Amino acid sequence: MTEQKVRQSIRCWNCKNVFTLLIDTAGNPELSLTCPFCGASLHIKLAQFPTTVTTVLKNVGDSQPKEITVFRLPEIIETEPPDKV
Repeated sequence: MTEQKVRQSIRCWNCKNVFTLLIDTAGNPELSLTCPFCGASLHIKLAQFPTTVTTVLKNVGDSQPKEITVFRLPEIIETEPPDKV
């Protein structure tokens, strides 16, 4: 599977600080992270966000068309306590 990295802003549910992180959105990922400010556990399911599918008709070195799923993420992802996820 192809890596699809994007820099994303995330707001901690505990301290409300916003930090950015380079995340790989290939597939249907779930993120488990720790807030760099307060150390709170964060869990994010990217499947909750709408997706679009893009077909790449020509790829260098590969004659088969590829479909790429792209998440339409908000400007800042809001998180919730782990027991609510």
